[in-house]
Amino acid sequence: MKIKNIVTTSLVLTLLPLTTASYADTSPIKIGGLATLSGAMTLPEAPAAAQAVFDRVNKEGGIQGRKIEYLLQDDKGDAGVTAQAARELVDSDGVLAFAGSASLQDCAVNARLYDRRGILSLPGVAGEFSCYKKKAFGPVSVGPARGTLAALYFTSEVLKEKNVCAFLMGIPSHAAGNKWAVAEYEKMTGKKLKLLDTTVLPNDDMTPHVLDARSANCSAIVFSGAEQMDLAWLKAMEMQNLTNITTVFLTPAYTSGFAKAAKDYPGKVYANSEYEPFMSNNHALDDWRNLMNKAHVPLSSFAQGGYISATLLVQAMKQIKGPITRQSITAQLRSSTGAKALTNPLMGTPLDMAKTADHLSKSATKFLELNKGHWDVVTPNFIRIDTK
Repeated sequence: MKIKNIVTTSLVLTLLPLTTASYADTSPIKIGGLATLSGAMTLPEAPAAAQAVFDRVNKEGGIQGRKIEYLLQDDKGDAGVTAQAARELVDSDGVLAFAGSASLQDCAVNARLYDRRGILSLPGVAGEFSCYKKKAFGPVSVGPARGTLAALYFTSEVLKEKNVCAFLMGIPSHAAGNKWAVAEYEKMTGKKLKLLDTTVLPNDDMTPHVLDARSANCSAIVFSGAEQMDLAWLKAMEMQNLTNITTVFLTPAYTSGFAKAAKDYPGKVYANSEYEPFMSNNHALDDWRNLMNKAHVPLSSFAQGGYISATLLVQAMKQIKGPITRQSITAQLRSSTGAKALTNPLMGTPLDMAKTADHLSKSATKFLELNKGHWDVVTPNFIRIDTK
């Protein structure tokens, strides 16, 4: 018996390195991020939030004993820089996936590269319409197109406004999304907009557009623009004595700064949140809010997107049985479909990452009303939009 025990023990000791070798990798798990951090419009909150998530994971021991190294590139809002930065991250740095990205053109510029390299991205901010159609991307944000559709639906079907008009951003990257949102709204409701203007630009004098709204006898307006455009719109509405017209904005208006700047506006103003409204007291926000405060990341919808995208990627990586590689991460994300789709309490719908997933067809958001310098939630439950 003693000899048998010695042989068995020796055999186990001999085999042990072979059976555990695949888990002995202590190199960092490299995750990439592309964001516009300099230039005319910057989006720093999403990658900062993602970094906070990864830092916490590292403090807790990492994943399979490996720390996450977050490699972030500034694409400066330039398509050429975006392409070069992505190639460097994917081919030179060897990142395994992307999370927390907030680029103005990543989806349009780099989709083919990501497809060829078998790598997936969960953007924290996805403003491009193509982000919701390219299979290499799993955007967690509702985005301008789906947000416009939700705002139109909310205005006519929840607020019951009869003469709904839309004034939408006229920049080229929004054209396809605007067209899709209006077409889907008309198909869903069987209604036509009283007026559709897709020519609004960031530096426009809003007065001519407002006068068009008066001529069309609009009872409510859905307006898509950046925060300063939204404020300029309200100012023009007030100057023309049209504060009796309800205005529904997209997510850029949902900030404390906007609420304070427009606190004396006498008309009805609404905005959509994309996620669980970050200024509410819902306990679903507790972990996000506490982590952002500890990391000194400003509280915003962009920070929610970065947090959610990084959290979902970590959730997927922790489910991997075996080595964590680009291939195993992609395979795990692709299997996140149906009942296994990725979820987070701040999101209104799960994230389905199957190749057959249609990111445009389903979305959910909540709406808020401006009330004397603060935002009140007016849809306690997520409004879910299903275009299929």
